[in-house]
Amino acid sequence: MFRPLLMAACLLGLAACQSPTASPSPPDAPTTPATAPAPASVVHGRAVYLERIAPPPGAVLSVQLVDNLLADTPAAVIASADFADLQGPPFAFTLPYDATKLRPNGQYGLHAGLRDGAGKLWFVTGTRVPVIPGSSVPVEFRMVRAGGDPAPPAGSPWDQAKARGSAFRGIGTEPGWSVEVGGGATPRLQADLDYGERKVEVAQARKTADGYAGSTGDGLPVSLTTKKETCSDGMSDTEYPASATLIVADKTYRGCGRFLTE
Repeated sequence: MFRPLLMAACLLGLAACQSPTASPSPPDAPTTPATAPAPASVVHGRAVYLERIAPPPGAVLSVQLVDNLLADTPAAVIASADFADLQGPPFAFTLPYDATKLRPNGQYGLHAGLRDGAGKLWFVTGTRVPVIPGSSVPVEFRMVRAGGDPAPPAGSPWDQAKARGSAFRGIGTEPGWSVEVGGGATPRLQADLDYGERKVEVAQARKTADGYAGSTGDGLPVSLTTKKETCSDGMSDTEYPASATLIVADKTYRGCGRFLTE
């Protein structure tokens, strides 16, 4: 009589020590989906050139994502990367970037160059390629021959302008533009307007009381007013020692600049 009671007690004790089993969910119970990782912020692109030649030995494609409105400032480059072991052209690439660096009113573009293993530049984008960050559509663009330029000029754009013999350089935003004026009594005046989409040149500008004036080869009037005063481009913390107002026909461009020979 005692043996059956002892066995029953042991069985009850074992059952009490087991971990409880979770009750199965009803067939129609909602399930909580796993949280998907946030997609990486990237720009997909394809760079080509029309010349029917193979990429140079050790070719490297360098790509930058640039805020056009912050040109010539340290904050202009949002992201940059080099891509080696190229197959092509076309050269497909994926450029990651930090989305927190984007500004609500930013206007963005790509700049790219193809160099050989020694650093010699073979192909480059002629103008900045428009891009919309966040778009899944690949950006396709053509590069042009760089004329055998072995490397980009050293120094800042201001140093480069001074090395070219320019006496004054001005820049502005919305739309992005720049202007350079050479030295001498009748200097050459060159301007890149509307984010580089338009170029203007006055072969022989004349000095005026507050700047320079002249006309292009096809008779377009151009004037540049410069003034020594503290100037901000409104898009960065950079301050310049001069203001600049460029008028081309009936369109006015306002910005800042530097006298390069002082």
